[in-house]
Amino acid sequence: MDGTRPRYSPYVEISIDNLLHNLAQVRSALPRGVGVIAVVKDCSYGCGSVVIANALERDGGVKFFAVARPQEAAILRKSGVSGAILVLGMATEEELRFGADNGVAFALNDLSDIDRWESYGVNVSFHVNIDTGMSRMGILPQEIGALIDKINSAPQIRIDGAFTHMASADEPDTPTVARQLEKFAGALGQLRAAGRAPAHVHYGNSATFLRFPIEGCTLARPGVVLYGCKPDPSQDFGVGLKPVASLISHVAKMKKVPARTPVSYCGNYVTASETWIATVPIGYAHGLPRYLNGKGEALIGGKRYRIAGNVTMDYIMVDAGPNPAVSVGDEVVAIGAQGNESITPDDIALIGKTIGYEVLCNLGTSIERFYTQNGKIICKDAGAIF
Repeated sequence: MDGTRPRYSPYVEISIDNLLHNLAQVRSALPRGVGVIAVVKDCSYGCGSVVIANALERDGGVKFFAVARPQEAAILRKSGVSGAILVLGMATEEELRFGADNGVAFALNDLSDIDRWESYGVNVSFHVNIDTGMSRMGILPQEIGALIDKINSAPQIRIDGAFTHMASADEPDTPTVARQLEKFAGALGQLRAAGRAPAHVHYGNSATFLRFPIEGCTLARPGVVLYGCKPDPSQDFGVGLKPVASLISHVAKMKKVPARTPVSYCGNYVTASETWIATVPIGYAHGLPRYLNGKGEALIGGKRYRIAGNVTMDYIMVDAGPNPAVSVGDEVVAIGAQGNESITPDDIALIGKTIGYEVLCNLGTSIERFYTQNGKIICKDAGAIF
């Protein structure tokens, strides 16, 4: 494998060491006996599902994974992931048959799913998604009785788990979690009374298990914290995370310009005096959002430099000053650490008044990803989404 990083093209670097550190932090926050269902949906939040899931299984001992779509489950299986997989979204007949043959469970998101699954004549293992307050997918608590009736008459449809999703667990002192848990507990009680007790129970997404006791759960569902971001970048969740993803490029051009020179689209940035402009091949096509226009920074030589003007699709410009300690070929870190400085996805999210999830998920899938562990490149992904 060619482990050489690009010289004048941007790339993403993924630290497996930091991923495993974050997993250890998750486990330290969980009650004894509660397992982990690692959320690796949507390209593992932009980090690359295949390498991430295999590393979590091989080096982290994770035995359960959650994905959004059946295609993701199939790719993980074909890549060698052997642990249980839960598909949170919808599935076709063909995808259900693949699941039945390959140990993949599916979320029951609507009562009509059972009728559809039964019509296919396929064995389906499912986790019922109970909507206790998210108002997204899932069945309502008052539909549990009808669910029991349906599965009692469909022997090939087997309930294996039950879960719900907390809508506002990241809000300090929110009463919504208690209200949702009351509804969830009532639904679980009905299932157990009918002899349909699920083997797996989970409602602890990242914000929930970091903020609240997750009593009665067999599994927790860490997502963004595995990748080094907090559920809300403006709050302290009491956990020591390390960012997993870095976005890196190099200086492609140095240009000396006079005072009052406009830089980038719309000329919003005008040089105050004679200075050097460093052009860096990295932009919003690669995951550096436009809301960093004139606000964001980049690291060069362990120092912070303000982005000069608008972020463009493939380039940013940096004002390196009249006597720059910057040269063509120098490494530029837009997300990540360099020297004693760092710019995290959460830092960028705060500027854009958004969340680290969005920053990670927007990392460009057209650029190479390099996976490192113990100081070495262990894998290179040439721009594929998985």
